[in-house]
Amino acid sequence: MPTEVLVMCSRCGRPQRAGAGRCAACGAVLPDAPLPLRTGSPVAGPFLSAELAGGRVLVGEGNRLSFRPGASATPFLFELPGLRRLSLVHRPRYEALALTVGALGVLPFVQVAPARVLLGLLALVGVVLALLVRRYTLVLDSGQGETRWDLGPVLRGSPMELRVRTAWRTLTDVVRARGIEVREPPSEGSAPRA
Repeated sequence: MPTEVLVMCSRCGRPQRAGAGRCAACGAVLPDAPLPLRTGSPVAGPFLSAELAGGRVLVGEGNRLSFRPGASATPFLFELPGLRRLSLVHRPRYEALALTVGALGVLPFVQVAPARVLLGLLALVGVVLALLVRRYTLVLDSGQGETRWDLGPVLRGSPMELRVRTAWRTLTDVVRARGIEVREPPSEGSAPRA
């Protein structure tokens, strides 16, 4: 429930409800005050601007959400009135496991001890990268299909991950106010969805 905004009467100094027009005590014209947004009313002007990994930029303004997947790429646009459901998914960086698989695949054919140690360390680096780096994807469902925007890989617990999470919270507040369904990302304890 929105809180009531009060203004002070310039003649008698009594607090009055904003938007009442005239003071209830002395009848003087009340000064204008910004009224709070009503739930479900569209946000006018910019409500989100986030610079993400790899030159990606996510911007929300009015009834439109735009995403630029790279520094020199053309932005994609999505009209919020057509949005039915919004979700943010993350998954480990499974691509890093290719490094592990490659190193372990070559290991039986290498006989030199220092090279074997190096391949073992390379395999371990692949596992660590898969566990520490996440790939975030914003999923916009229009009811006629899904649009997926890759927000990029981020290191767990890094300032970039905090930026992604902050942008997500801002975006969810705006779309929930419009009555759009939001699916939260899985918690740390549950298995991530791709």
